[in-house]
Amino acid sequence: MAMLEVKDITISYKDRPTVMDFSMSMEKGQIVSLVGESGSGKTTVIRAIFGLLAGGGRVTKGDILFEGESVLGYSDDKWRKIRGTDISMIFQDSGAMMNPTKKVGSAYTEYIRTHENISKQEAFAKGVEMLERMRLPSGDNVMRSYPFQLSGGMRQRVGIAMGMTYQPKLLLADEPTSALDVTTQAQIVRQMMELRDKYGTSLIVVTHNLGVACYMSDHIVVMKNGRIEDQGSRDYMLHESKNEYTQKLLDAVPSIGGMRYV
Repeated sequence: MAMLEVKDITISYKDRPTVMDFSMSMEKGQIVSLVGESGSGKTTVIRAIFGLLAGGGRVTKGDILFEGESVLGYSDDKWRKIRGTDISMIFQDSGAMMNPTKKVGSAYTEYIRTHENISKQEAFAKGVEMLERMRLPSGDNVMRSYPFQLSGGMRQRVGIAMGMTYQPKLLLADEPTSALDVTTQAQIVRQMMELRDKYGTSLIVVTHNLGVACYMSDHIVVMKNGRIEDQGSRDYMLHESKNEYTQKLLDAVPSIGGMRYV
């Protein structure tokens, strides 16, 4: 049985479909990337998997099964139990999702204490430990900082640390590197691949960069205008696909000295 199975879903806002006939499945420990231009429906798909469709969006056809059970039938209580523990999500700029008037430690301890009945001191210590595991030196200092005092890369690592606090089975990452410089992007990508190797976490990564997707993924789904345009393994995407849109995305990957490093 696949860990996650998305079966022929259509997602609509006010009865207007924005994602049509989308299907995918993944096993434990797999990395899958959803690739495409802005507005292609990538983020809508992962928000549907996470039960967090914005503005009245809903799945109007098909089903989403996590470990054999339909998430569409989850109660609010079930979602509260599962979000952050079995399924977690990292947003595009984790710092932007944090309250700018609260220190990182305040937000992080609050997050931990919604999942565990522990003291503030214990939650703070757990946060420091997770930050240091995600290669943020001086976790204590990070916890005592405001989000605006951290670089983009540090904020994104805080987001990954929070998402990984309970070693979820599935981690959804929405454009986790798009707001970062190239060097930091590479570090974050490698760190996310390590999550799979260390913890067996499955990842679905939303990106507009087919080069990043080919570097890190076992399976790639190319989306355009709310539909699947192409899909397959890294080797298929790089060497076999004849799809015109896939070729355009590949051509958009930067090259150095005539070589494309994907």
